[in-house]
Amino acid sequence: MRLQCLVLGVVLLSFPLAAEEAPACTEVAKPVISLGFGSRYKADSASRSELDEEGDAAVTAALKPIDTFITDLARQTDVLINPEASPEASEAASRCVIDGLRIWAEADALSQLNTQGANLSVPSRVGGFAFAYAAVRVRFPDAPRDVAIEVWLRKRAHQTIEFFDTKAPPRASQNNLRAWAGLAVARIGLTLDDPELIDWGAASTELVVCTAAPDGSLPNEMWRGRFALHYQLHAVAPLVTTTALLLDARPTLFASCDNALSRVVDFTLAGLEDPLIVEKISGKAQTVGGTDRPPRAFELAWVPAYLRLDPDPKLETLVMPIEKLGNSKLGGDQRLLWKKPEDLQSTDG
Repeated sequence: MRLQCLVLGVVLLSFPLAAEEAPACTEVAKPVISLGFGSRYKADSASRSELDEEGDAAVTAALKPIDTFITDLARQTDVLINPEASPEASEAASRCVIDGLRIWAEADALSQLNTQGANLSVPSRVGGFAFAYAAVRVRFPDAPRDVAIEVWLRKRAHQTIEFFDTKAPPRASQNNLRAWAGLAVARIGLTLDDPELIDWGAASTELVVCTAAPDGSLPNEMWRGRFALHYQLHAVAPLVTTTALLLDARPTLFASCDNALSRVVDFTLAGLEDPLIVEKISGKAQTVGGTDRPPRAFELAWVPAYLRLDPDPKLETLVMPIEKLGNSKLGGDQRLLWKKPEDLQSTDG
């Protein structure tokens, strides 16, 4: 794992740590209730690696209000999980998160997913909402639960389960999209103390990680041509984060399939250092990896969670120069989220 050069490239793309005081609440985006869009990729792209410019723009535009809202929530979440934040700042951030989520919950946002693309893309966003609500519960465990938000999150979890268990395409039911769905459902299950949801999240993570080849490559990502390493990296984030979240609830998950997750992580990091190992499998030059195409900071945000599973001093040293390892779909600033053992979000968080 020699990623020093990559880290030097990532530093330029990082952002400052969350300030102690809560940022002002932004206007809550109008709830997106109905969502439907096609594919980002050309219809004749067998490996789904050739972008259709109009399709790509349409998908991005459709998801933009959702992603903007999640990003706004993550700014508040960073305050809630920051031990140096003042009580006043934490209370303000909590109100902002709850007020925003309640608007979407009362509107039953994301209840009408009209296309396959929408059903595949929404779960990772639901995970972002779930992390934001969990941050409030962890910071203020004695505060009354918000029934509307919890009912809404539970509905979105069951919606996700129903789609991936019965309607998802074969590859999508076992690739990075399933991993993100598993993370969302597991995060909701932990907050709601729902063993059924926790089990599904754990089983989904195990399902995906156990597809790993002996070298750690994920076959359901390697077929994606020039995007193979991009999607392998995209899968690692939810696989690692779910496994770390469930360390207490499902402690054997990390060792599944002969320590497959460790192999997946090692292969991913090796590919980022030298994408040739991925190019030999996919047959295409990669869009990420090497000194000229380093990963972005948010793409390595899973590392603090992985260090909870495997305290690797070398990996910790490698990412140390990156000022912030943040990802809104993973709950914001991951160094803050995974800072101390007592901060690990368990049953009520």
